[in-house]
Amino acid sequence: MSEEVTIVKNEAGVARTSMRRFATNVASLFGVQVANFLLPLLTVPYVVRIIGPEKLGLLNFSQAYVTYFSLLINYGFDMAAVRAIAANRSDQDATNRIVSQVLAGKALLWVLSTVIFAVVSLSNPEFKQHLLLHVCTYLVCIGTVLSPFWLYQAMEDLGRVALFNLAVKLIFSLSVLLLIRQASDYFYQNLAISVSQILVSVGALYVALRRFHIKLRWPTRAELANRFREDRTLFFSSVTITIYASSNIFILGLMSVPYNVGIYAAGTRLEGMAESFIGLALNQAFFPVVAQAFGQGREEGLRMVRNTFFPLVGLLVLVALGLWLVGPFVLTLLYGAKFQEAGTILRVVAVLPLVIGLSNLLGLHTMLNLRMDRAFFLVTAVGSVVGLALNWLLIRRFAHVGAAYALVITELYITGAMYGYLRWKGIEVIKLSHLRETVDFTKSRWLALTKRSA
Repeated sequence: MSEEVTIVKNEAGVARTSMRRFATNVASLFGVQVANFLLPLLTVPYVVRIIGPEKLGLLNFSQAYVTYFSLLINYGFDMAAVRAIAANRSDQDATNRIVSQVLAGKALLWVLSTVIFAVVSLSNPEFKQHLLLHVCTYLVCIGTVLSPFWLYQAMEDLGRVALFNLAVKLIFSLSVLLLIRQASDYFYQNLAISVSQILVSVGALYVALRRFHIKLRWPTRAELANRFREDRTLFFSSVTITIYASSNIFILGLMSVPYNVGIYAAGTRLEGMAESFIGLALNQAFFPVVAQAFGQGREEGLRMVRNTFFPLVGLLVLVALGLWLVGPFVLTLLYGAKFQEAGTILRVVAVLPLVIGLSNLLGLHTMLNLRMDRAFFLVTAVGSVVGLALNWLLIRRFAHVGAAYALVITELYITGAMYGYLRWKGIEVIKLSHLRETVDFTKSRWLALTKRSA
């Protein structure tokens, strides 16, 4: 009996520690997201009134262009590494090996992406016309190589991620306020983003290597080949996600004028900030916890997901309603009268935090942790085809408003397809009967979180 009591006490202690770490991560990330919301209140009104909608469109088009190179460099390493390290953080040798492989793989892909970037940018007249802007934007890929935030995520040390992200925002905000004085200075905005990301990534990597006692070594050819082979499904999934979720601005820029891109970018800004809050304060803090739960067993992981559903939906409904009701007013304050059309875009995309939050719960937290990588890829691959078709049809007729509707419809399809696949596999993530269990789970975890250790 005494052994059983000891085991129960140990399990309770582990639960309290895990929940406290999760709560600390969420609180830290929430604080940073508040800062991320407040800092644009200083910089956005200043910058957009100087550069106007057309230059804002060029900046966002260049960022959309460089997104594809960042995607190639990441390759899906980050998500796979978080999953692998979080499942068994006690294996230092495995952690050293994974970190070394990820950094080496990213470095090699950066060399490849730089060659591709140079060829495309110099051979295409439209890209060559704004070459300086694209180079300033592309420098952020160096930060992509060096960024160790995935390692902090795997170690559930997101308080430091919050501080580093805040440092990026502060450096960027101060830089644009100092550098942008007239419309022709617009390219400094993307340069400031790149330089701040590089500086913070270097510092964050140095701290991570020391804090987690990482010993780097260059991997063998066989190890790198195996890493690329193991993570290729997640890479192709990331490609398809980018095609349907992030290509709207790029396609809009190719098929329309920079003014429309600027209006679309302004209209989706607040939604993007809300989505970023959900991604940082919930997904990044929650993913390692769920991965660890699935490491203990399939049912334990599914129980964690089910008990998260109803609180998450409640939060996301409030976010969506807030965007729809007060978002256009906030946009007018931030961007001024020139961007009044952006309010229409915002109300179209206001539902996205709810839709994407559910998509992440079903796909990122459930399908990937159940190793349904191939099914996840197929769902997102079909979604990318749907997204491209909708963008081509709707942008031609409705320009930036069409791009917004294309994004929403595509995200709705993705979420519905993931839910349908899980049900087909007999996995019930969303069920009304789980509401009572969720209430009990929340109460028990809150008590575990607040109860003092004996």
